[in-house]
Amino acid sequence: MSETQIAFTELLGRRVRLGRWEDQKISTWRKIHEAIDERRWDDAAELGAYFIDEASVCFAIYRQWIPDLNGFLKDRGVDAAIIKARNDQAVAVARHPDGRAWHPRRQWDRFLSEMQAFTAAVYREQADLAKERMATAKETWRQCHDRDVDHTYGLMSLVKEQLGEPAIRDMYDRVLLPLFAWRYEKFDIDKHPWDEALETLMLVACEAMRGHLVGPERTGDFELIETEDRYILRFDPCGSGQRTIRGDWIEGTPDRTQPPYSWTVSTEPAPMNHFQKGVCLYCIHCIVLMEEMPIDRFGYPVRVVDPPLYPDTDRDPNVRQKCQWTMFKDPTAVPEEFYTRVGRTKPAAFGSRAQGAKELPVVNVGMPGAG
Repeated sequence: MSETQIAFTELLGRRVRLGRWEDQKISTWRKIHEAIDERRWDDAAELGAYFIDEASVCFAIYRQWIPDLNGFLKDRGVDAAIIKARNDQAVAVARHPDGRAWHPRRQWDRFLSEMQAFTAAVYREQADLAKERMATAKETWRQCHDRDVDHTYGLMSLVKEQLGEPAIRDMYDRVLLPLFAWRYEKFDIDKHPWDEALETLMLVACEAMRGHLVGPERTGDFELIETEDRYILRFDPCGSGQRTIRGDWIEGTPDRTQPPYSWTVSTEPAPMNHFQKGVCLYCIHCIVLMEEMPIDRFGYPVRVVDPPLYPDTDRDPNVRQKCQWTMFKDPTAVPEEFYTRVGRTKPAAFGSRAQGAKELPVVNVGMPGAG
């Protein structure tokens, strides 16, 4: 029987999926199927409800990002007609495989309705029907998620096209501050013991990537490796940035530098891309959010990110790229090399007080939970 539990935790102030780290790498989608196969109907229904929780965190983030990206372009003086044309393009290329026009909130409502139908089948103990409805709901969520990612990427590409690549870093200062204040301040060792913070960091990392539906089958499964001093998570692909530069193998659409998208990746080496060309503009947010901002505020990265580089097209699982996150069990022991590649120097003291960090404003971004 599965050890997976959905329970409230004080670490996040909300419910979350608990269990050993080895269990966390298994997607909630797969856990639902295990529960159905074992006729654990209540567990299957509870996991289904939590599958919605995982998705809702991602859905809410894009509801913030898309308006903020539009606002950044407007405030930087980009012509309103150019901004509108890019938004119109993002909606046009997002048409569903069955021909339906793209509408995110309508698609989200469709997903919720399909999850209700799944739950009804579970409580009627109709295993085959429950699996069929879960497959439909998961695909509805994947289409919703991926089209939101494409919309954000089209706007990010427009920032580079209109304002130059250095403006991407300024863009992320605006887009990411709400997320940093909401999600990352809890990883300051001056405010929380690191053993508690690390557990929180791992829980939200696993939850987020299951919600992004990582993995070649887009189910939310990933690799998790523990060594003496760190945890390593690997995604093949990550469901957002890496899919952007790999292309959508499920729908058969190309990477987003190709028509009908014709968007771009980073081409100018800088701290925000580890001084490498070919990091996608979306992937840069992980470097800024998980390395640059925490180093500047706390004196250490909360996660070390090794993003894929464009192009990423090989279908051979033995050679294709994987996105990797590394979380160190002692944040003060992160090697110097991970500071150097974002243009920083490892400090002698750690925590926000040692860095002279000012208090961040209280930001209400309307996102679910406090994770």
